[in-house]
Amino acid sequence: MERQTAILIALVGYLGALLALGFVAQRRTSSASDFYLGGKSLGPWVAALAANASSSSAWSLVGTSGFAYRFGLSALWLIPGCVGGFVLNWWLVAPRLRAQTGSAITLTEFLAGPPGSKGQRPLAFYASVLTILSLATYVAAQMQAAGAAFAHAFTADLAFGIVIGASVTVAYTLLGGYLAASITDTLQGMLMVVVAVAVPTAAVVHLGGFAASWNAIAAIDVPGFQDVFSTNSGGAAFAFAFGLVGIGLGYPGQPHAVNKFMGMAPGASMAVARTVGIGWAVLLYGGMLVLGWTARSLWAMPAGAHEDVLYEASKQLFPPLVDGVVLASVLAAIMSTVDSQLLVCASSITHDLGLRPKDPRAMLRLARGTVLGIGVLATGAALLLPKNVFDNVMFAWAALGSGFGPLVLVRLCRGPVAPNWALASMVVGSVGAIVGFYVPMFGKGFDDRVLAWLAALGFAFVGSRRRGT
Repeated sequence: MERQTAILIALVGYLGALLALGFVAQRRTSSASDFYLGGKSLGPWVAALAANASSSSAWSLVGTSGFAYRFGLSALWLIPGCVGGFVLNWWLVAPRLRAQTGSAITLTEFLAGPPGSKGQRPLAFYASVLTILSLATYVAAQMQAAGAAFAHAFTADLAFGIVIGASVTVAYTLLGGYLAASITDTLQGMLMVVVAVAVPTAAVVHLGGFAASWNAIAAIDVPGFQDVFSTNSGGAAFAFAFGLVGIGLGYPGQPHAVNKFMGMAPGASMAVARTVGIGWAVLLYGGMLVLGWTARSLWAMPAGAHEDVLYEASKQLFPPLVDGVVLASVLAAIMSTVDSQLLVCASSITHDLGLRPKDPRAMLRLARGTVLGIGVLATGAALLLPKNVFDNVMFAWAALGSGFGPLVLVRLCRGPVAPNWALASMVVGSVGAIVGFYVPMFGKGFDDRVLAWLAALGFAFVGSRRRGT
């Protein structure tokens, strides 16, 4: 069987399964509330895998392995950053958010309060705009990764892959909304972690075992590859390390991930969800680091193609049909993030901004129409944005993480924050992250993911003591 034919069979089977799950979920989606939050019915395994898959987009596979391939042992800082973020979410955010959200459908509604409450309108407006703009950029980056995956498999034009990946994701999200996204994200999360274990294991076996692999990695003669601070020193080394660790600070501020906590059933075991969620993260990110390092000793990727290392390893180490499954795992990482992000964007427009028809059927039609519209716009953006998945994702991640994360933590741990101070926290965090990304003073990653976050935390903390202003 030819390689492209085998890959096509694997992909068609996988995409067909996603659409079938979408049709199943459609039968249980009868209102806008079901469409956006699934009736708060998620069990611990579904919640854990869906939440993790939603927050671990294409960059968790292609970006992390590519970063390790390019920068070597300094990629170790991604472990306390990424895995630490999951620990923060599952130990602190998840149990409190499930208990405190009440009837709130979105993260914005939880933070700003119901319509008519003091200071709700400006807070909800800013939160909605921040969510829509950041997630639109995030979605576009995921669609670019889908295009690259198809281009790798079929030597097709990048635009073709972007359109195909976007079309399938939008289709099953339109059908079943939150429930379809959660069910498919569970399948996708399982596929991602299987690949994250299988591919680096195959690379280690190919090199002759753990000892031989470590010797091969230690022999790589590239400037900074063997140094945990890469080529940085002094203050730059500090900023580099804390910039990567700072990724973890952004996890509580990702609305497309934390809304899975809001959708957990009241009786679902948090202990089981926590164990599954954190164990999954260790396997996924640890595996991708090992893959990046071992691949550097095996193959020389063209300049600027370091994010293709997973594709190259799969092609070299596996038969075509398995190679197709690996490619499907990248699409799984993409789709599991995009579907949740589309729903959050749609809920920001139709729910948080108050565009709510009185007729429930009209509301559901509006919700689906909004998902479709955002999907089309994001596809257009994916065709125009610079093609760098890691940077585009990190930009949106920092804006959301610093804009929402500190406020979420203070709100959950200390109680309500005064509206003006809550708004100030969002503005300082998100604007600081954007400025720090484009005009860093100490280092990109540190300014946008750490300094902006700490500044926003200060405003939220003070505001929790001044709840009347």
